[in-house]
Amino acid sequence: MILDGKSVSESIYGDIRKTIEERGPSLPSLVLFCDEPDSSNRSYMKSIVKQGERLGISVLTVEAGSSPVDEIKRINEDPSVAGVMVMHPLKNADEKAVMLALDPLKDLEGRTVYNLGGIVNDEEFFAPPTAEAVMEILDYYGIDPKGRDITIVGRSNTVGKPLALLLLKKGVDGTVTVCHSRSRDIGSKTLSADIVVSAVGIARFIKRDMISPGAVVIDVGINFVDGKLVGDVDYDEVSRVASAITPVPGGVGVVTTALLFKHYLKSLERLEQNIR
Repeated sequence: MILDGKSVSESIYGDIRKTIEERGPSLPSLVLFCDEPDSSNRSYMKSIVKQGERLGISVLTVEAGSSPVDEIKRINEDPSVAGVMVMHPLKNADEKAVMLALDPLKDLEGRTVYNLGGIVNDEEFFAPPTAEAVMEILDYYGIDPKGRDITIVGRSNTVGKPLALLLLKKGVDGTVTVCHSRSRDIGSKTLSADIVVSAVGIARFIKRDMISPGAVVIDVGINFVDGKLVGDVDYDEVSRVASAITPVPGGVGVVTTALLFKHYLKSLERLEQNIR
């Protein structure tokens, strides 16, 4: 089974459109905060702007400038902005300082200490949307993690670590192994898993002999090979043994973008509650 992210994202966008119709026009903006974005980030930002236009949400690009922390603080206080996505990496700015300065209520990616820490206590306002996208795909296609062995390849703060915590939550009850660049014999750990999630950022890293027959494979990777977008998984080979697999493109990425806008609406709602 191909786990088509477009179907999942359209379901999310349907709910978003309904909410926007109920709220009416004149919504505040979503800000993309960047500092000399590379070609892949520029492409992603362009797609977010276009999707915002389709939904009727203004997406603004703000350059970090000479005082990025002060700029973020101004955005925090600006009622015309409901949410911020900080485009990683920031080339010249202190990214940690920027994230510390960002209001957690406007942190659409769930990257502030407040939001990341909330996951541990089951109190998160925002989970990082890429990690959340994996959960959305599993839920949409009725793949229950409960009691299943799950191997995540990659330990970033945007995917691997938060995803492990989401899968460990009571009620989800996955049994999670997290692999990284220092892990030994990663293939044996993926081979023993019922569900494999790859977020390592190496093109076609996951091979057919690393996946057990019938396993579910979620490919979070975004890599460019000869100008072509490919994932972390050798899709043609792995799809022969997996029971279900996400494609790249058209898998986790499109769901991540949809969740960014879902977070925007949640942020707007929370900010309005605080104002009251």
